[in-house]
Amino acid sequence: MQKKQTIGLWIPPRTDLNQSITLKNPAHIDARLYRRFIEYLNAKNFEIYENLDFRRAIIKNHQVYIDDFCLSDLDHFVWIGMIDRSRDSYHLEVLRVLEMSVNVSHSHSFYSISTDKFLALSVLSAYGIPVPDIYLVSPENKHLLRPLFEDHSFLLKPRRSSFGQGIVKLDSYEQFRDTAEYHSQKHYYLEKFYPNDLNEWTGITVLNGTVLYGFRKKSSKIAGWKVYDEESLGGETIYVKPDPEIEGISIKIGEILSGNCFGLDFIKTNEGYKVVDVNNSPGIYYDFVEELGIPVAELFFRMVEDI
Repeated sequence: MQKKQTIGLWIPPRTDLNQSITLKNPAHIDARLYRRFIEYLNAKNFEIYENLDFRRAIIKNHQVYIDDFCLSDLDHFVWIGMIDRSRDSYHLEVLRVLEMSVNVSHSHSFYSISTDKFLALSVLSAYGIPVPDIYLVSPENKHLLRPLFEDHSFLLKPRRSSFGQGIVKLDSYEQFRDTAEYHSQKHYYLEKFYPNDLNEWTGITVLNGTVLYGFRKKSSKIAGWKVYDEESLGGETIYVKPDPEIEGISIKIGEILSGNCFGLDFIKTNEGYKVVDVNNSPGIYYDFVEELGIPVAELFFRMVEDI
């Protein structure tokens, strides 16, 4: 008799869509979708271990433990939820070690790149993906950007921000200088600002090589020139059929970054579409899944099934 494959899950179900997604409340996947995931896996030849919150694990030598349960003995580990995104994140370190012995969906390599806006867009640019002009400068050499402000505005962004928070539009070098003096950092990440119509802004959700759908945010999630979610709730979306060009770019990005589950933000500029963000906790919306008849569980676990 064939031995069952073991699969560990940390997919905290989101039961209250009006509660902010935070480290204390990390649930991202709609509870109705989570139930569908479990039903799908129960019908397969898997031995399932749920609620393996690796954020509270310890690392012993090259193995990861939660209490006396060794996650490193699993065949697969699939997760999606809010974790610490910082450069010295313990959560990311646990994922890195876990990948030494386990097939991890939402891998450390993907997550560590996609959570860093400068690194993600740098990598995509090297592969010919249309992204904004990006800059990284230190306080000592910020004056070198002065000439650029003569013709363009720029966005000053935290490298690991989310929900559109913490982004500042700068229309002059003096604004940049004063902001940098007020908020001292070791370096500053800027993107060239491209005038664009937010009615053409498109979010994309991708699961294991398949574009699920496109969407736009309702006016309640738009603040001036940007999509902004002060309460970190997500949602409030309108379905959009993805443009074929956007679909092609999205699939290519998944191949470049080895991303299994991610979202993308596109703006349409005079130069064409540009990718302005890679989202590692994409919008998998129950209503869209139902209306479009998407086999979401099959797609979500395709990476596991294909091995």
